[in-house]
Amino acid sequence: MSLSVLSLSSEEHDEFVRAHPNGHLMQTTAWGREKEHTGWTWKTVAVGSGEDIRGVALILFRRTPVLPMALAYVPRGFVVDWADAEAVDALVAEASRVAKENRGVLLRLDPAVRISDPHARQALESRGFTRTDPGDDPAKTLAQPALRMITDISDLDALHKRLSQGTRWSIRKASKSGLVYESVGKDKIPAFYELMKVTGERDGFGVRSMEYFTTLYDVLSPTDEIIVSLVRLDPGLAIEAAEKLRAESTKQLEKLRAKKIGDTSAAEKQARQVETLEKSISNAEGVIAEFTALQETDPDGPYVAGSIFAINGTRGSYLYAASSDEYRNLRPNYLMVWTLMQKAAERGVKTFDFGGIDASEGLEEFKRQWEPERVEYVGEFSKRLRPLTGRAIELAVSLYKRR
Repeated sequence: MSLSVLSLSSEEHDEFVRAHPNGHLMQTTAWGREKEHTGWTWKTVAVGSGEDIRGVALILFRRTPVLPMALAYVPRGFVVDWADAEAVDALVAEASRVAKENRGVLLRLDPAVRISDPHARQALESRGFTRTDPGDDPAKTLAQPALRMITDISDLDALHKRLSQGTRWSIRKASKSGLVYESVGKDKIPAFYELMKVTGERDGFGVRSMEYFTTLYDVLSPTDEIIVSLVRLDPGLAIEAAEKLRAESTKQLEKLRAKKIGDTSAAEKQARQVETLEKSISNAEGVIAEFTALQETDPDGPYVAGSIFAINGTRGSYLYAASSDEYRNLRPNYLMVWTLMQKAAERGVKTFDFGGIDASEGLEEFKRQWEPERVEYVGEFSKRLRPLTGRAIELAVSLYKRR
């Protein structure tokens, strides 16, 4: 059976991507609309027979300002069964045609398919694609990290049991320290953006414009595929928590001091316990004083962490995360991630993608706290669409890196 080119609506295209096991957020039309803000244009292609859709692709185009040419990039695509040779042939042919029609000189893609897949790499290389050598610094060579950290959240009870004692302690501490999780709308994007600027300055990376984030919200919110999270420090709740801790520690201390001790060993143990409780009381009083002063100047309390999470079918992506420089000892990001996992699971999300393994050491250590699987994708592949000089190829690739 020969396949034909299909004309799909945006809704039909996106529904296929959501349902397909090789689908990805970056292959949706919403992602195409978001990338318009950073200078890309886009087209979609689809192949199949009648109502039987066999494969689709979203193609992004970045044009050179001087030469009449462009890079054609299929982020995390194609969305196809790579063992279906007929569908792959049809998609390669149609994507190449559309790319040439839009002055494409290179067709580049990086499928959201594991490296263990027995079909994808062979399917591409046999059709003239060359795999990009990631070199010594894949973060500078590849558009998307090939190595990912992905946590299975299909059974949160089982996941919670697998978490380390330290991670569970951090979640409990955050929930008992006056922190409040909020799932917010577009009106709170400015608050999130302020946290992003602080995080970028602290960790040494550039931050996109606020318009980028508001556009991301606009394109994903109509289908309820975005969760913007903020964690706020509520001074009143923090004071209540500290007062409760102080009262509990004081009661324990009084009981301990009233207890008669017979031998030296027991007396030494009691002295250590007394010291620990006295320190706990002192710390609680310090917290009460600090947050009482904060309550006078900022009754609602500051936002101390935030994130943007996107949903595509049963897959969730932790796109951006940020935190303030203050109150990090309260573990706001632990409360945020654990609550976000619960909310995502309620929406049918099965996997929580923390992103690539090429970030800062501290961020990677945080990701590892959530029992992720280390997943490697098949890689990045390119195919020349027109005969070019080496310099023209280099220029096209430089456009691709300015993403």
